[in-house]
Amino acid sequence: MEPVYDVMVRLLTEHFGVPEDQIRPDATFEALEFDSLARLELGMVLADTLGVSLPEDRADMTLAEAAEYLTAAVGEAGAAESLRKAVR
Repeated sequence: MEPVYDVMVRLLTEHFGVPEDQIRPDATFEALEFDSLARLELGMVLADTLGVSLPEDRADMTLAEAAEYLTAAVGEAGAAESLRKAVR
């Protein structure tokens, strides 16, 4: 599976047109000029791609923090799915 940070970089460049030279681990969504609508759209794209989304109230989150959050959430979602399958 592609690392979450790399997925985010790909989505930001391909889907949102963010220049790759602006994408850094310490960049925030605010610094990338993502307004609330763009963050909502990103959340939906991430949910479609990874099965999890970012918290809506964290516009100040850096890309590194977002990747860390999503990585943990993907792990939790995978563990929950494995548990559901085991219980069936």
